[in-house]
Amino acid sequence: MYLGRVFLVFAGFLALIILVILLFVGGGKKNTPTTPVKTLTSYANTDAQVVMTIDGAINGDDTHRAIKVTVDKDSRELNVIQGYSSTVIQSIPSYNTEDAYNVFLHAINLAGFSETRKSKTAGVDETGQCPLGQRINFRLIQNGSTLSNLWTTTCGTNTGNLGGNSQLLQELFEAQITNYQALVEDVNLD
Repeated sequence: MYLGRVFLVFAGFLALIILVILLFVGGGKKNTPTTPVKTLTSYANTDAQVVMTIDGAINGDDTHRAIKVTVDKDSRELNVIQGYSSTVIQSIPSYNTEDAYNVFLHAINLAGFSETRKSKTAGVDETGQCPLGQRINFRLIQNGSTLSNLWTTTCGTNTGNLGGNSQLLQELFEAQITNYQALVEDVNLD
């Protein structure tokens, strides 16, 4: 009988230890909340914008140029920018529809708009990179906050953090602006 009581006390003590371990450790499973990741195409009916900026060669403020294409569910806009303070010297706005924006988001998603890659310059700011070429930046912006900021350059394939097809993305953005080539033919990015 004495051995039976010792065994019961020992078993109770062991059960208590196991219970405490399970409470603190969680049974080996981590209790981390899961936040659903939004896909690019889920922004079609929101106020989110996708933006491509082609920043020209590093030169004097008076001759420096950049081309910026902004697309959202209501509008498509081309801006030609002078200098490094983002002075818009030409702006061409056009209307857009939610359906057209949805199709555009699907196309740039398939082209890798949101894909990142590792490179020696992936974690650095694109400012000053590829000084004699162009820096091409792709952003997703909503409510004034940048949700995604990926970039590449014309100075080789190992610069920037954009993992998608930069040439196809650039062509898709340019195609959003009617007569894009004619509108930017006098813009010198060199």
